[in-house]
Amino acid sequence: MWETSKVGAEVGAKTYILAMINRMKLKDSRIAQHLLFWGAYFIFLFLISLLRSNEGRDVSFHLPFELLQVTVMISVVYVNLQVLIPRFFAKRKFFLYGLIMIIVVLVNGGILVSFIRLFPDFSPPFILKDRPSYMFVVPMAFMQLSLVAVTSALHFMRDNLRLQQEALSVKDLESRQLKAELDSLKAQVNPHFLFNSLNNIYSHSLLESPQTPELILKLSGLLNYIIYECQDEQVRLEKEMEFISNYIALERVRIDESVQVDLKVDVSDMSLMIAPLLFVPLIENAFKHGVNISSAQPFIDIQIKEDKGELHFTCTNLRDNYDEEEKHAGSVESVGSVGSVGGIGLENVRKRLDLIYPGKHQFEIKDDGTQFSVELRITVGEGS
Repeated sequence: MWETSKVGAEVGAKTYILAMINRMKLKDSRIAQHLLFWGAYFIFLFLISLLRSNEGRDVSFHLPFELLQVTVMISVVYVNLQVLIPRFFAKRKFFLYGLIMIIVVLVNGGILVSFIRLFPDFSPPFILKDRPSYMFVVPMAFMQLSLVAVTSALHFMRDNLRLQQEALSVKDLESRQLKAELDSLKAQVNPHFLFNSLNNIYSHSLLESPQTPELILKLSGLLNYIIYECQDEQVRLEKEMEFISNYIALERVRIDESVQVDLKVDVSDMSLMIAPLLFVPLIENAFKHGVNISSAQPFIDIQIKEDKGELHFTCTNLRDNYDEEEKHAGSVESVGSVGSVGGIGLENVRKRLDLIYPGKHQFEIKDDGTQFSVELRITVGEGS
C-alpha cells in the first residue's frame, strides 16, 4: 500500500513539474516575442533616421534620443495593453477609452519634448533648434498612436487565434465525449439483444428442438453484422434491413404461429446511410410485450418507408392489458403498459437519436387503449 502511494506521489510530482515547465516555456515564448518586436522596432527607427537625412545633414543614428523615444513608446503600449483595453475597450467603453488614450499620448509627448528642452544633448540631428517647440508634441503623439494601433491589432489577432484554438480543443473534446457516449449506448444495445436471443436458443436446446441449429445459424448471421458492420457510425440501409429481416425470422421461431407478423419495406434508395441498430430495440419490445395476448389475435405490424430523404418507421402491436405483467414490467421497459416509454432499449434509442440526429428526428409512442404504435421519423437524406 505504501509503495503504491509512493508511486502515485512520484507520478503526481512529475506531472506537476512537467506542467510548470510547459507554463515557463509559454511565458518565455511570450517574453521572447515581445523582445523580438521591440528589437525590430528599434531597427525600424534606425532605418527611419537614415531616410530623414538629406545632403549636408548629419546621418548618424542619435542613440540617446531613440532610446528615450522607445522608452516612451513601451510605456504607452503596455498601458494600453494591460490597462486601457481590459478596463475600457473590452467593456465597450469606447469613448472613454479613446479620450484616455489621447490624454496619455499627449502627456507622454509633452514629457518627451520637455526632456529634450531641458537636456539639449538628447535632441536628434533632424531637430534644428536646441529647444524645440511644444508643437513637436503633435507628431510624437501621432507616432505613439500609430504604434498603439499596430500593437493592438497584434494583440487582438493573437487573442482571436487563441480563442479559435480553444474552440477547436473544446470541439475536439466534445466530439470525443460524444463518440464515447455513442459507443457506450451501442454497447448497451448489443448485449441486451444478444442476451434475449441466447435465452431463446437455450430454451430450445433444453427441449431438444430440431429448430436449434437453425436458431444458431441465424444468430451467427446477426453476430456477424453486429461485430463487423455496426462498428461504423453509419451503415447502408440495405444492411440494416437485412439484419431486421433475419432478426424477425429468428423471433418467429420462438413465438406462437398464431401471431401475425408483417414487415413491409417501401424504400426506393437502399443505399441511404443510417445509424445501426436504431430500430431493433423497438421491434424487440413489440415481440416481448405484444405476442402473449389471449383476448385477441396478437399481431406485430412493422412498416419502413422512405420519402424524399425522410425515413418513417412504424411498429404496432396489441396492448398487453394484464395488470400483473404491467407491474412486473414497470415503467421502464415495456411498451405494452401505459406510460412505459423508457427502459434500457427505448431510452437508449432516445439518447442515440438526440446525439446522432439532433433536431432531425421525431420519436413518438401512441396508445389508443388497445394497441401501441411506435413511430420514428428520421431525416437521412443529403444534407442531414
